[in-house]
This record gives sequence, structure tokens and C-alpha cells, in this order.
Amino acid sequence: MVQKDPVRSIVSAHLDHLGIGEPINGDTIYNGAMDDASGVAAVLDIAHRIKNGPRPRRTILFAIFTAEEKGLLGSHYFAANPTVPKSAIVADLNFDMPLPLWPLKMVYLPGETESSLGADARAVGAEQGIQVVPDPNPDRNVFVRADQYSFVREGVPSLFMKFGFLKNTPEYQIEHDWRANRYHSPSDDLEQPGIFKEESVKLDVYTAAIALKVANADTRPTWLPDSIFGHKP
Repeated sequence: MVQKDPVRSIVSAHLDHLGIGEPINGDTIYNGAMDDASGVAAVLDIAHRIKNGPRPRRTILFAIFTAEEKGLLGSHYFAANPTVPKSAIVADLNFDMPLPLWPLKMVYLPGETESSLGADARAVGAEQGIQVVPDPNPDRNVFVRADQYSFVREGVPSLFMKFGFLKNTPEYQIEHDWRANRYHSPSDDLEQPGIFKEESVKLDVYTAAIALKVANADTRPTWLPDSIFGHKP
């Protein structure tokens, strides 16, 4: 029988979007298909995959937060007042608008240079033929702008799961154009063109493997010595 202990990692996403807003081309419904229904779907898919696979050594929690668009309020409350002992939470793998807009050959994972989770992500990527690349737009500071940051503030190493791309490539332009034309607008809906649904599933498989690697490890993830996030005030 597999020996379990109370240490837990979390796979998360946020449920809310903007709802009803100013009309654009006569449409007032801000659907939020990519931001962040796609993330919620990923969390549910990963939960299903892990539930139906070999039982991990440690528990994995699946959390779907609200009020992210209002300032990470749901995840902030949960991270500060979790349903399990706070000391037992060892990692968060968060989905927020992963953007499956091209075939999955690489990922960028804000947070991967800050903790040992980066080595786990690169090891799984090597097994699955997925390259981990640097954040192509580090000036956006996305690591501190999504739900994983609520856990980082509590001292928990975290990753932000994203389809990867490089500067000066067609993928870079696709991502730029999506943000310019569909981000936080009614046209972020299920009818929008260019979504690679099967490639999105590959990111689920990749993330599930990282979650299992963390759950089955002998030690909990740690911040790297030079990480500014590893020194909780």
C-alpha cells in the first residue's frame, strides 16, 4: 500500500470573468472563454486524469477561485485560510489564460526560475518533448498578477502554466493580436477562430505529470537561494 502523508500540492484556476459590460459591436456579454474558462476546464481534466491513474503518494488539491478579476480576492482568502493546514501546502500550479493558439512545442512558466519546481517542469518536458523557454515578455510581471501569487505571498513555490513562444515569431504575433483584439472583450467566446483544443489537452497531460512528480517526491519543493520570493516577510 502506498504510504501517504498530509503534504499537498494544488492545481488551480479562476472561475470569474467580467460578466456584462460596455457593448462592443452590440455585444455586452464578456464570455471569458480563454480567460479563464479554459483554465477551469484544464483543472477539471487534470483532476479526472489523476483520479483515474495510480494513486499518488501525497494528496493533490484542485481549487477553482472566484474574484480574480477583482484583485485575486478568492485565491488570497484561500491561501490565507486554507481548508487544510497551511504548512501542508507545498506548491501551486495555476492556469489563467494558457492560450492554446498554436501547437504545443514549448511552454513558459513564470516562477520556474524561482524554485525547484522549474527543474521538475524541465524534467517532465524532456520526457514529453516540450521545451521550457524564458518568459518572452518579462516586463508584464505576470508572476505577481495571477492567482499563484496568493500562494507565493504565503511562501509556497508556484508555477504559472502557459503555452510558450519566442519573440519575433508567428506565435508572438498571434499572442499579441489576441490580446489586442479579444482579451477582456465579448469576442473571447467559444466561436473564436484559432483555438487548438487537442493541443490544450497536451498541456493538461504535461501539468498532471508535474503535479504527480511533486506529489511522489521525497522532499517538498524549495525556493532557490537567489529567489526574492523565498524570503517571506
